[in-house]
Amino acid sequence: MTDGPSRSADIDLDLLHDLVFGLRLERPEPGSALQGRYHSATDIPVTLDAPFGPAGPMLFRFGDMLSLLFGWSTVQSAMRISDPDHLLFDYTRVMMGFRLFRPKPKRIEMIGLGGGSLAKACYRCLPDCDITVVEIDPEVIALREKFQIPPDDRRFRVICADGVDYQATAATQPDVLLIDGFDSKGLPQALSEQAFYDSCRARLGAGGLLVANLCDNSRAFATLVRRIAGSFDGRAIAIPAERRGNRVVFASADPAFPPSFEALKSAARHLPSGDTVDYPVKARRIIPALRRWAELQPSRTTRR
Repeated sequence: MTDGPSRSADIDLDLLHDLVFGLRLERPEPGSALQGRYHSATDIPVTLDAPFGPAGPMLFRFGDMLSLLFGWSTVQSAMRISDPDHLLFDYTRVMMGFRLFRPKPKRIEMIGLGGGSLAKACYRCLPDCDITVVEIDPEVIALREKFQIPPDDRRFRVICADGVDYQATAATQPDVLLIDGFDSKGLPQALSEQAFYDSCRARLGAGGLLVANLCDNSRAFATLVRRIAGSFDGRAIAIPAERRGNRVVFASADPAFPPSFEALKSAARHLPSGDTVDYPVKARRIIPALRRWAELQPSRTTRR
């Protein structure tokens, strides 16, 4: 369970961010082996590797954690080396909360691979699900073995393509579409447009679920939520992550979405207790968003 009390072996994520933002270590030469060994103020070993070009992704190792960086302003993804399936960041656990709404999807698509935390969680927790991950940057895909992302097989594949183009042209219809497509500058403009969310709605149909990771920037976030809600008949709820300014939006055109409190609690009780997420905890986090959504729907009959 990743939502329970912290363990003594847990990584200090605040210390990681402070280290990344504060050290500004000299970038190694592209393609070099791990080099430039340092120690943090707490004497935790640090290594840095820049495998691709002057602006490509860097690998930053901090004790038992391997993280993906594009620059010194953002930690794109991170993995506990001793437990690669552990979901370190709360926003990834919130995104996995899609199972409270769609517990047994047959087809999942993702825009954005990063360090593969969500891809690995879905692959492990949903053995009967077909999973396609679309990543625009081949240099990110080239690091998949470093982050222990499974190789392609009959039910899992990573495709190098533009997520917007793929979304507009792919023939299959996913049950769940996960969007976590940040680059070195944040959420790309192409993944922020109303036309993109309209395309997601058309692709998902009446019963599909959109799950989007957004930065909790007050002005940009409010605009994006309005756009998503506009594409999905107003049926969108936003859940804050615990750390570092992420919010996750769930949206669906399904008339039964969002569900009632009791339906949400029932779904949490029936999900596997040994999964990567403590679903009852996430259900309690989602309930305030359901309440806010219901309060903004005065003309609709309440289902609470």
